[in-house]
Amino acid sequence: MDFFAESRPPRWQWGTRGWWRLALLLGCCGLGLLRAQSQQLTDFHYADSLTQTLAAEYRWAELDSVGRAALRLGTDYPALRRRLGQAALAREKPALALRHYGRALRENPLDTAARYGLALAYLGLNQGGPAALLAARLPDSLRRPLHLLPFQALTQAEVEASGQRAENPHRGDAGYCRLDVSSRLSARVSLNQNVSYFGQTVELPDRRRPGAGRRYPLRQGQYHALLGAQLAPRWRALLGYNHLSSDLGLLTNRADDLGYAALAYARPHWTVQAGVFAGTLTDTARLQADLRLTAYPLGNLRLYGFGRASVLRSGGRSYPHGVLGAGGRLRRQLWLEAYAGTGLTPALAELDGTYVYNLLDPVRERGGANLLILLSRPLSLRLSYGAERRRDSIDGRFYSLHSLSTALAWTW
Repeated sequence: MDFFAESRPPRWQWGTRGWWRLALLLGCCGLGLLRAQSQQLTDFHYADSLTQTLAAEYRWAELDSVGRAALRLGTDYPALRRRLGQAALAREKPALALRHYGRALRENPLDTAARYGLALAYLGLNQGGPAALLAARLPDSLRRPLHLLPFQALTQAEVEASGQRAENPHRGDAGYCRLDVSSRLSARVSLNQNVSYFGQTVELPDRRRPGAGRRYPLRQGQYHALLGAQLAPRWRALLGYNHLSSDLGLLTNRADDLGYAALAYARPHWTVQAGVFAGTLTDTARLQADLRLTAYPLGNLRLYGFGRASVLRSGGRSYPHGVLGAGGRLRRQLWLEAYAGTGLTPALAELDGTYVYNLLDPVRERGGANLLILLSRPLSLRLSYGAERRRDSIDGRFYSLHSLSTALAWTW
């Protein structure tokens, strides 16, 4: 008989204690290793050698982790920031890359690699203005791959066509077409121009025959020019001009003009822009103020949100209108965007004046979706659907209007 059997703890208790001891030992070893590495990261030569090795082996996640630890410990220098910017671009985080490359370039304005990376980061957020400004001081061998030459007579051409169908027997089907070209005049200045045409047949009351209607051709032609000046990487100024010629169902044509001025301020995760339209439409003075905000919560174009608040002053009255939307990347070459807006308004200028809704029937609510497909490096296709709720200017009844459009763009 084993007289000591009762004094021994069960085997499972020994096992549990053993596991706890092992875990405690490993934890202490891990903490010791972290402390040792932390102490080593304060040494410039060790941190520089380690981050350079990680960058050469394309170990971007580890490089980001080690680099952030070094920054927390006070080890900060341009080459480290440059490598962290490279890691952020490789992990599709252009907003984070802007911060790292920006810091490196401020420390050393002659750092060509940091300037090139910063331009790439701006392009990753679809901000060509600051990218072109930074690329102006790069050699041609680096500027050409970015497609950011100081002068380009044609940087993009786009053609758009759409059709509209109204659920109103007094409004016929409508058609719209637009031709758009963009140019870069210098590293700071860009020019966008487009011409568009809108046509629709509408039925209006016939004064000579009470109770009867008469159909009129409603036509509108538009020329739009927008001059953009990149004042600094964060600041951009816009000046625009719109000339519209329309009959709106009348026998005589009317020529109207709108001027536009705006100022935009950009940060890595958001951009804000304030603008004002002023001029005449159908012999009526119009004044429109806009405030637009775009946010990138993930620091890239995988997900973004946007909103615009507008107030139109016309005929002594104010008409507020607001739009909210969101978009993101579904696949590598596929983006989807959706939006909704509300606010009764008789006229509205959008996208810096590219579209001017000089409406016979005021719009109240609207919504839609855009699908962007990158067919190749220079070619992209945009498919759009929109639905609007308008108020008949004759009898005051609301009706729905649906539109389908497609746009094909070629970028040089």
